[in-house]
Amino acid sequence: MNTKIFSPEPVRIMDLRGTYKGGGGPDKTILNSAARHDPSRVYVLVTYLRRKDDKEFDIHLKASKLGIHYVDVYDESLLDFKCLSRLSALIREHNITLLHAHDDKTLFYGWLLKFFNPRLVIMYTCHSHSRYTRSDFGNCLSYYKFLMRTKIRIFLMKRYRSPVISVSENTRERLVAHGMSPIDIEVIYNGIDVDYWKKERGEAVIRHELHIPSKGFVVGTVARITYDKDLPTFYEVARRVSEKVPDVTFVIVGDGYGNELEEAKAKVRQLGLDNVIKFTGHRSNLLDIYASFDVFLMTSLTEGLPNTALEAMSMNIPVVSTSVGGVPELVVHNKTGFLSDVHDARGLSEQVISLLKNEQQRAEFALSARQRIEKYFSFALRVRKMEGYYERFNRNGSEMSVTAVRGSE
Repeated sequence: MNTKIFSPEPVRIMDLRGTYKGGGGPDKTILNSAARHDPSRVYVLVTYLRRKDDKEFDIHLKASKLGIHYVDVYDESLLDFKCLSRLSALIREHNITLLHAHDDKTLFYGWLLKFFNPRLVIMYTCHSHSRYTRSDFGNCLSYYKFLMRTKIRIFLMKRYRSPVISVSENTRERLVAHGMSPIDIEVIYNGIDVDYWKKERGEAVIRHELHIPSKGFVVGTVARITYDKDLPTFYEVARRVSEKVPDVTFVIVGDGYGNELEEAKAKVRQLGLDNVIKFTGHRSNLLDIYASFDVFLMTSLTEGLPNTALEAMSMNIPVVSTSVGGVPELVVHNKTGFLSDVHDARGLSEQVISLLKNEQQRAEFALSARQRIEKYFSFALRVRKMEGYYERFNRNGSEMSVTAVRGSE
């Protein structure tokens, strides 16, 4: 007698994200995850919200190279009903059963789409959750806008399926501090493809472009130019280090949402540091960018678990960073890099100088950084964990519990 083996249908997922230009860390995670998922377990439609006037948007090109199911939808306002209608049509067209949101806008849109598609299961990954005080803002209105945005984010998260996914323990703690239940949040660290992010795969293009001599040093960062990155502290570190190490160049790779790049360049000229600090604007050839760096410097006020630090460490680059967010869960102080307090330009400067002047220390930190990424931040492991979450969210819906997920791992 023939026995038919039951093979369940793959979970059909819409990975929903809004972004700008070439995206950032979460975008790399989303795109690469979709390319590596087991198609017998999950079908993923990567869906991006974009602005019509964003002429540098290139997520679709990256998706095409990866050969994944991808679509983007124009989103032109705070609440774009045409965008919502198109998303709802895509959900029906692709028979989507689970929507996975990744930022504030898609968190909000996912909640609304549930009304139009009652059977849709929705889940959320929190890539970062800032915690600021009034002193961090130039005026009361900006601070109250931040508080309102935070309250709305927590309100919506509480209406999503639990658990909410957090990319670091620190982000989880911040969510709990703002009212989320600890049992409703699970941590899955970002991962990285260590076979791709290897120093030998890149070419030191920045050194060629900026005519940096072979014995010169490059201290770089890859970051969107925003308040959170605290570039004034980066500038001060550059000033202090260049006084002690004359043959050093600081490089900032990235752009802003508007005219932030030009404003940053003007500020550096005003400080008289334009011979020390160079800007490249947005770049896509990040393997070549990291291959140019001797030290990776991050002066952020807040972070989740930054992909840029993962990439730098995988490329055998020691990291000097502020001890914020999930960074201490990634960078081991005095082993894979150094950590300092926020705004501590003096401490950060001394750490950068130590690495530049001590070749052996720099080499030891570089090797330890690579080994830590290989051991604890495997992208393949992250993908398998997410597949387990998708299947349980889809199967159990509202009955899903954190205990069930933990017990199955």
